[in-house]
Amino acid sequence: MTETNDNNNIVAVAVPDSEWNGLTLDELRKRRAKALLRREVGKVKVNAVLAGMRTRVNDNGLRGLMFSNKAINTLKAADYAFLGWRIAKFFIKTRRRR
Repeated sequence: MTETNDNNNIVAVAVPDSEWNGLTLDELRKRRAKALLRREVGKVKVNAVLAGMRTRVNDNGLRGLMFSNKAINTLKAADYAFLGWRIAKFFIKTRRRR
């Protein structure tokens, strides 16, 4: 607990053990360990996703990010040309609207 004295300074006041409702040192240590573990697991997950993206980009170029592996293997040159035409047409229309 804290109180203020005559000079408006905060002063710590000792609380008897029977009234203490806070966490013990062991509980604080366990919570800190759990938080650090969650953080590390999150880092590992993010690194795994990034590694997968990097290999897809290295193997297939930028199209590796836009399409799934199955789509990349099945698309032919004519499909890419058609897709490029549709995208270009879309951007031309949106530019004219401005």
